[in-house]
Amino acid sequence: MSHRVDYFFRQKVTEAELDLGFALLEQADRNLAVDLGLVGVITGAQVTPHEPVADLSVDLTAPARAYDQAGQRIAFGTGQTVDCGADWQGLPTAVATTTHERWLGVFLRFDRQLSDPRTDGNSQQVYFRRDESFELLVRQAPEGPIGAAPRVALEPEELLLCDIRLRAGQTQILASDIDPSRRQAFVVARATAVGVDPGLWSILAPATPTVQAALDAADGVLSEHLSAVWRHSAADIDCAPSGFVSGTTVQAVVTELIDKLAASAPGAAGASRIGADGIPGAPWALAPGTVDSQLALVVGLLNQHAGAVAGAHPASAVAAAPHNHLTSTSVQGQLQELVTDLRSTTTGVAGASLVGTEAVAGAPTALPAGPLSTALAALLGAINGHVTKAASAHAASAVSVADAGGNLTASQVEAALAEILDAFKGGHFRGNETDAGLHRSLRQPALGGSKALVLDSAASGDNASRFRIYADASSIWFTVNAAWVDPSWRRDASVIASAAIRLSAIDLEFLHHGSMAPSFDAWSRSWRLPMDAPAGFFVATGAMAVHGRVGLQWSNANTAPQALSAGTAVTYRTRLAAPPSSVTLGVLSASAGFVGVPVVSLVDPDGFVLSSTQTLAGLATAWWHGFYLAIA
Repeated sequence: MSHRVDYFFRQKVTEAELDLGFALLEQADRNLAVDLGLVGVITGAQVTPHEPVADLSVDLTAPARAYDQAGQRIAFGTGQTVDCGADWQGLPTAVATTTHERWLGVFLRFDRQLSDPRTDGNSQQVYFRRDESFELLVRQAPEGPIGAAPRVALEPEELLLCDIRLRAGQTQILASDIDPSRRQAFVVARATAVGVDPGLWSILAPATPTVQAALDAADGVLSEHLSAVWRHSAADIDCAPSGFVSGTTVQAVVTELIDKLAASAPGAAGASRIGADGIPGAPWALAPGTVDSQLALVVGLLNQHAGAVAGAHPASAVAAAPHNHLTSTSVQGQLQELVTDLRSTTTGVAGASLVGTEAVAGAPTALPAGPLSTALAALLGAINGHVTKAASAHAASAVSVADAGGNLTASQVEAALAEILDAFKGGHFRGNETDAGLHRSLRQPALGGSKALVLDSAASGDNASRFRIYADASSIWFTVNAAWVDPSWRRDASVIASAAIRLSAIDLEFLHHGSMAPSFDAWSRSWRLPMDAPAGFFVATGAMAVHGRVGLQWSNANTAPQALSAGTAVTYRTRLAAPPSSVTLGVLSASAGFVGVPVVSLVDPDGFVLSSTQTLAGLATAWWHGFYLAIA
């Protein structure tokens, strides 16, 4: 039903009064939809990537039917395409930051389509037809970090169809970017609003007498059942009899099965109830049957075999054919004969004469193939002949030597030893001198390479303090935890930084590399002191932070207020290779009424200028004392 108006006889009905009648009827329809809870998208308007080629727009399926929160009906009969490259106000939706994302909301709103323009009695144009229509809007939320960006708030007069996620540089909206989880779809009735009568239920006990509570209770019982908190007794689970088991429940079957498998009564043992397949073999094999029958057969065969052991299985009862030098006809006799022959030491028939050996090539001595005794005799003769010659032929002056390294000029051992001794004593103390074995001095020729290694010390046993000295064409390098492997430096210990000192005729440089990378091409920071120029200060390069103190003070000598300016120049403790990227000021103390922050200007590698203007009362004093931090 609806509110009504009563047009009366001879009433001059106005436009507004006529419109009111239709508006009341229309409002009645909307009230009915609201009272029935008919709010949301009923059918259609599903959001999918644009076809045939995905871009920054989406397609809506048709036909679509929906009712908004005011009960207004929204419908369209053909598919719609929504451009998401800009929002409903025409603002672009692109994400500017690579680590951010943005959420869009596609909304459906009731509208009217005006048509059939006419001219009224006041010569004004009006639209006679005002058909129900719709409007699609794209709203955007602010950017946010990926995974934490906010979503678009819901609108009280619109229906949300889906959320769409955009990221930096995105040119297509795919199915994975469309999230319908917040879609305002029509729900006939919520489970919490449908009642149930649990009075006669024996298992479920819902918290409230509603369908939702009953489903929650059922889910809880099922979860407990699946996690074995609440479970069936084995005696309550039916089971069909099978084979030799006659029980009809799981409990009865398990009990009967265990009892019958554990039985040992003759003719009804558990092994007689377990099947076994056939096992081939020779001279005996096992036919298919039960474990009990196969065990009986195996025991019989073993007993049959064991019964013959006393007379059939001694080694003396096992026949063996005579061969080579063995003449016995049994295994026992040939074993004894073999042991006796191998242990023999009789000339001509010793054990070594029964063992053969292959030929062994060599020069000047070689061993022929034949009995081991022959090879031993030939080897002994060669050794004796060699020892016999030692008295006259093995003197050091008679033994030749070849120098594989090409450093010795002598060709005999005696001369070579003298040559080595002369080379040794030139740089060491000899055994008959004080400090025997110690170095006199380290003398090295040109070693070549881009950086020649002069010293490599691992004295501490820890790579973190591995110390080396290198020399190149112009400098000497002292390094800690850094080895030169042309064309880069390689770190010994990967958990600490590397350091070096480079000394040349023109400068001194302290070097540092803080990265934990296994190798590096250049030092990340340095402090260089030029020694061939008038300048006597260090120049720093790399990531540096220079800080210090600075202050300004004003004093008004007049009795009237006036604006006073003060300034100073700041010189860094270390000269930077380039002007710092930033200079930050911090206040340590300032007088009451100090206004603003001092101005930094003329920033260069040596320092900067600091200035400020303050308005002081008559005879007043002001100050600002602080610190600076220059980041290179």
